[in-house]
Amino acid sequence: MSEFSFDSKKATPENSKEQHIFFPEDSLFPPNLPQPEELHPAKNLSAIFDDCHNYIYANEGLLKDKIFHEIVKLLLMKLYDERNAKKFGLQFGITSKEYRSVLANTRSSFEARIEKLFDMVKSKYPSFFSDDFFKLKPLTLAYIIGELQYISLMKTPGDIKGEAFQAFTYRHQRGDRGEFFTPYPIVKAAVQMIAPQTNERIIDPACGSGGFLLATISYIRANNPLIDQAEYIQKYICGIEFNPDVALSAMVRLAFEGGAGTEIICENALLEHERLNNTFDIVLTNPPFGSKGKIEDQSILNSYLLARRWTKKQENWECTRNVLAGQSPEILFIEKSLKLLRPGGRMAIVLPDGLLQNVSNSHIRFWLRSQAKILGVVSIPQEAFVPYGTGIKTSLLLLQKLPSDAKHIFMALIQKLGYDVKGQPVYKKDRHGTLLKTKEGFYIIDSDIDDISLSYARFKMDGASIESESKYIISENLLNTRLDVEHYQPADLKLLKQLQATNAKPLAELADILNESDDFRLASDEEIRYIAISDVDALTMQVVSQQMLKIHEAPSRATYRVQTGDIITAIAGASTGTLRHAIAFITEDEDGAICSNGFAVLRNIHGIEPLFLLAYMHTEYYLRQVRRLMTGHAIPAISLSDLAKVLVPIPEAEAQRDIAETILKILSMRKEALKMAERIIATTKHVIGKHALR
Repeated sequence: MSEFSFDSKKATPENSKEQHIFFPEDSLFPPNLPQPEELHPAKNLSAIFDDCHNYIYANEGLLKDKIFHEIVKLLLMKLYDERNAKKFGLQFGITSKEYRSVLANTRSSFEARIEKLFDMVKSKYPSFFSDDFFKLKPLTLAYIIGELQYISLMKTPGDIKGEAFQAFTYRHQRGDRGEFFTPYPIVKAAVQMIAPQTNERIIDPACGSGGFLLATISYIRANNPLIDQAEYIQKYICGIEFNPDVALSAMVRLAFEGGAGTEIICENALLEHERLNNTFDIVLTNPPFGSKGKIEDQSILNSYLLARRWTKKQENWECTRNVLAGQSPEILFIEKSLKLLRPGGRMAIVLPDGLLQNVSNSHIRFWLRSQAKILGVVSIPQEAFVPYGTGIKTSLLLLQKLPSDAKHIFMALIQKLGYDVKGQPVYKKDRHGTLLKTKEGFYIIDSDIDDISLSYARFKMDGASIESESKYIISENLLNTRLDVEHYQPADLKLLKQLQATNAKPLAELADILNESDDFRLASDEEIRYIAISDVDALTMQVVSQQMLKIHEAPSRATYRVQTGDIITAIAGASTGTLRHAIAFITEDEDGAICSNGFAVLRNIHGIEPLFLLAYMHTEYYLRQVRRLMTGHAIPAISLSDLAKVLVPIPEAEAQRDIAETILKILSMRKEALKMAERIIATTKHVIGKHALR
């Protein structure tokens, strides 16, 4: 429901909602049209939009896209009416007398006035209207206008309008092409960190309903209160959106702030736009992710280097002439965004973490760093986008198109979003669990995003060094082929430095790492013993069970045949790199078994005591390195090539032997315990059997 219902005299808050739902009496309408001073800001615009949608749906039977267009028309009329109230007086409204005429199905001044207002708005914003007057019945039109007539869109705060429009657009235009709305805290962080100036042109080539553009306008207004906002928007703000209805929503949102309706270009941003290339100072965007399909139009792909095959030449990558059959949209948007930027321009872009860490995307990062300097990376929690339709883990990447003299990179991990997986706000509490409030009495959102933004601003201003668990600066020289924040945490980098100082060796120098699967599937359908990750006891570092399977029953993961003296170590799964990491020494009991490819198999261990290596692989020195090198979030894993790089210290031989002997005792005790368990089970069965025979 709207926040104001009406008696026969004046607007009053929250009259009977049941009366308003059934709309039976003209006493719910005022005798005269509203006056400008009677308009109030809306506290819950989303509820008003929902109420309007539900009424139209119930009484008109329109599809959701048609409802969307009808409500947009009314909102533009409402906005135009407020802006011209001093000139013409308020025209957007309905009186009790006019409502009686609508009920009697007789034409009144209401219809004539609304039609005239519609024509005025259509001439002002011709790009917003593709058809003639409303498709709504007069009674429905009367209801919706009655809901809106006493609120002020101009007085309603921008964040309330933004949230309402995002929810409104999401409800009516939710797509299946990987387009997701960007949570406002992430949008706000991107804008604050990129810090747009009043003379900088800004574009979002995948603008959706305009979240980044509206946040930019809000930022500029807050830092430049005397600016002519309408002139600024019309001169410096631009967006591109493929979906016509979503583009319309963005146009309307900008119109609310003073835009002319021409700031949004409705077309495929991935098409070539020569007139736009190299013309923008800033790109702010969250491109659609490619899980729902790839771009396959060859006329588009031919224009992008990242739509071609790349080959590796030693440490570098080279682009070939071979165009791929398809490419994920977010990859093309990276290149598109850089095309739009002028030399030295800045960009903040939300990307799935796979682009920042996966080996298969190494060439993309190589190309990106050949075109721009990385300014900052902010890790976004996986649950951030859950209320908006996806659980993809993402990061916010900030960069500057060359030329750039940036030599250090700001990195941060958002730990508190300020909302939960349902999109509901999360508030700060004291140690007693009491919600904290500001001096003005508002609850304080529990978020560290503002702190991250401020830290970045200080770093950019004076180059201040920052180092904590969640925020730190690294030298550009430390960057390797990965760009994800988690790969560069200070504690891990210090650990590597300490290990290097001890002349620790890479694991590949101490053991062979199997990379070829066994051919057991070529044999007749005999039984095999299979070892899964769940068959290993992480604490005692032993295989505690083996599954007996026919070859045709063996899972596709069954890969390596193990031998006595091998070490198997998990390389995939949620427990990998934690204290529950599955590691085991292969004894005679497991010799010849087939293990899952969720393990790496270490063989021909040399230059180190095998059982000391086993013990080392259960320490944080090893596990932290594994965590650092892992990629993926749905199924985290470390590649065999990265596992080969894990550093192993080589202490004195005597110390190694002492630890190895202790491990040997543990293995022996474990075997004895298993034998004792088998004996006690057999004894128990015997006792029960004797008892049953009595």
